[in-house]
Amino acid sequence: MTRPLRVSVVAPSGVLGGAELWLLSLLDATDRLMVDALLLADGPLREEFARRGVPCTVRPTGRSGASIARSAAWLTRRLRADRPDVVLANGVKAASVAAPAAWLAGVRCVWAKHDHSHDGPLMTLLALLSDGCVATGAELIPASRHPDAVLVPFPAPGRAALPRETARQELLRRGVRLGQDELLLLTVARLVGYKGVDDAVTALAQPGASRWRLAVVGPDDPAEPGERERLTRLAASLGVADRVDFTGWLPEAWQFIPAADAVAVLTKPTGSGPTQESFGAVALEAMLAGVPVIATAPGPVSERVTPPGADPAGVTVEPARADQVAGALRKLEDPDIRSAMGAAGRRSAVAHPGAEQSAALLVRTLAETARLTGTGLEGTAAVSVVTTVKNEAGVIDQLLELLVPQLAVDGDEIIVVDGGSTDGTTQRVESWTSRDPRVRLLHAPGTGISAGRNTGIRAAGNALIACTDAGCYPAPDWLARLRAAAGEAEGASLLTGVYRVSGRGPVSHALVLVGYPVPEEARHPGPWTRLYCRFLGREFDATLPTGRSVAFTRAAWEDAGGFPEHLRTAEDVLFGRAVVAAGHRAALVTTAEVGWEQRPTLRQTAAMYFHYGEGSGWSANPLLLGRDTARAVAYTAAVAAGLRGPAARRVTAVTFLAYLSLPLTRAVRERRWAALPAVPLVAVVRDLSKAAGAAHGLVGRLRSGRAHDVAPGRGGPS
Repeated sequence: MTRPLRVSVVAPSGVLGGAELWLLSLLDATDRLMVDALLLADGPLREEFARRGVPCTVRPTGRSGASIARSAAWLTRRLRADRPDVVLANGVKAASVAAPAAWLAGVRCVWAKHDHSHDGPLMTLLALLSDGCVATGAELIPASRHPDAVLVPFPAPGRAALPRETARQELLRRGVRLGQDELLLLTVARLVGYKGVDDAVTALAQPGASRWRLAVVGPDDPAEPGERERLTRLAASLGVADRVDFTGWLPEAWQFIPAADAVAVLTKPTGSGPTQESFGAVALEAMLAGVPVIATAPGPVSERVTPPGADPAGVTVEPARADQVAGALRKLEDPDIRSAMGAAGRRSAVAHPGAEQSAALLVRTLAETARLTGTGLEGTAAVSVVTTVKNEAGVIDQLLELLVPQLAVDGDEIIVVDGGSTDGTTQRVESWTSRDPRVRLLHAPGTGISAGRNTGIRAAGNALIACTDAGCYPAPDWLARLRAAAGEAEGASLLTGVYRVSGRGPVSHALVLVGYPVPEEARHPGPWTRLYCRFLGREFDATLPTGRSVAFTRAAWEDAGGFPEHLRTAEDVLFGRAVVAAGHRAALVTTAEVGWEQRPTLRQTAAMYFHYGEGSGWSANPLLLGRDTARAVAYTAAVAAGLRGPAARRVTAVTFLAYLSLPLTRAVRERRWAALPAVPLVAVVRDLSKAAGAAHGLVGRLRSGRAHDVAPGRGGPS
């Protein structure tokens, strides 16, 4: 098992509300996270973190923009020093502090959306600044405005609640004055106005509700410190103070729900709170306990309580309508109705995910966002490694020497597909097959990379396939990392590994700096790196894999139609796009790394990029072809601008320096001083070679008139 994922949690307050209990229950259910916490206000949550051994810092932060900005600046400095793998911001206020701080510090950030507070423009801003989002309710996914939002619901309790009589005795011990013939209405919530506890109090004074007692379980909230006093005065003014009891916060309050005859979830719109409960954990817990729920409608809780076409698990009322709450209480005086609704609730809620399942989804989202898919896992699936060769006698032994020790699970295998070697490659592979039956050789004369991969995959004995190329140097844990990533809960079907390019000499080093992404930048991108890569490329993209380091399921390969055999370059990225287009998810695994050596001369590199461009042209893929077309247009415009005079030349020079800023920054960071002067020349050669190749490939495609024709050019890593 690899090390745990390092997560910095930011929480908006120290209270123990639904959002905090969601977080704590999921942290308790996984051992894959190493957590530290920042609270923006003090409270009982700090003690809960301390009890779990989680280091916790409190930095009081108000609601004003200035206070949030000061805390964000402070957090930026802390994240730069600590460098966690990912930040989890638990709520809107937490995200308002954490998302900009993480963006500036070069740490990826996930924020958790729990309700509909601040829906609107703020969601758009948080979606732009956050790398990932988890929502505790399905309707919160579109409300988050984040393109990659994932549902991670509040989990069902991991064990049964107390028996009814035991729960009633426990409430009696905690100050609930429960008479023998009284019916008990229970609310479990922080004491804030929008939770609608006042409507439950008022309902007790309505005609027909005299048999009911209200137990209010929940802590005071620093945001509304006078709410308990307000509710107490209201009960006294209505003459029901003797039937309203406040217990304060009870740890694991869900255990006491069976003591109740009904549970009220009466959220209502206010100036500060959400317009509806987004998930309603208390309603779920009541349904699991077989207790009817009174819920305000419309909203997700009421839809769960009274689902269309199914027996109701309770009664719905309009927000702020105490008279309707009283009517629901009168209806629920009938024990047969309570029994039927309780049974319906149990049937509806029994399949709800538990803490381990929800925690696995949260950890998967955090790990994928951090580009560390599979961290903290030890995969168990057998893998078939497929590689294609043709005249690779000089490197095939080294590849197999690196791969064979990684076959650690029963059923693992390596399939080498030879496309017609004449240099002794097949004899070298046969020497391996004679010593280790897990290495297999397939003869497929005349096949290119795509057809060879498809041949190997068809012959593979496992559902999980990995690919690398001869001439690459997989890290000792390359296969283990891909295997672990495949073990994620509801994991991705396409696992895109990374490569690290090396070179010899200043020009080769310059080519590395200009032409390829860097694994560290994928995990910890600074602000300029984010912007540069978003608009100009040079980053690893899970949906654009390379055949040097990739794994996928057989089902994804089948749904994508295999690797496109009419292409000899760009076939891997087109395959990745086809997998995603078929409805499969892709994830980046920056720990699954292979080495690869840059071409030794500028001439050879130019030829390589020309062939890459050919693949783009022959594919006619809008993304790939669009990039190469943009390069050609940009250089043409630069030349035209340079002919217009000194001012235009200065603007062109500044623009070109901005374009070179990332490779130049890499050169300085890596102290590649000798490569620094070669960066501009190498960038021009690379871009123009790809643009020329794309034009040549597109012309060839148009002349052939057939998309399935094989593109000209030599094969190689793409």
